[in-house]
Amino acid sequence: MSEMKPVLDLGDLAAVLKRSPETIRKDLRRNPAAVPPRLRIQGTRLLRWLAADVEAWLTQRVEGRHHG
Repeated sequence: MSEMKPVLDLGDLAAVLKRSPETIRKDLRRNPAAVPPRLRIQGTRLLRWLAADVEAWLTQRVEGRHHG
């Protein structure tokens, strides 16, 4: 993951999570816990994520599977 950009757009996040952009959009509305926390840019409605947040979210979810 070290080649990940510092800020990801919807297409980047879809590639990292191996999901379609449409699925991510639906999850943002219906199941926000299924996607990493968004980067909210004041005055815009852009869908962006900090790579560090995505990596932390993925790490937490992967580790969580081992403890169950």
